[in-house]
Amino acid sequence: EGLMENARVVGEHALRGLRKLAEKHDIIGDVRGAGLFFGAEMVLDRETKAPATRYARRLVNEMRSRGVLINYLGIHYNTLKMRPPMPFSIDDAELVLSTLDDALRTVPPEA
Repeated sequence: EGLMENARVVGEHALRGLRKLAEKHDIIGDVRGAGLFFGAEMVLDRETKAPATRYARRLVNEMRSRGVLINYLGIHYNTLKMRPPMPFSIDDAELVLSTLDDALRTVPPEA
């Protein structure tokens, strides 16, 4: 079914999309992943990498309210984790990325 190749191609596409979002949104401090396991670290300050833990939680809840299920993890629970199923497509990735972009514009940064 070509699932391994799909994971590689769609994963690379999703990482490129997350990196573009990081250029637009300073709250994204780092993007990383492999295949269909990828994420974005939320930070209050890119210099200090201060974790935006509360923001990550609010963002996950906002995404859930929009129909996209993601989670957060990490030592400070400030990294958005996306691990979709193997048949995840580029169209699915685009939906996640556009929804995330809109949620990042909507959810106010931490005070």
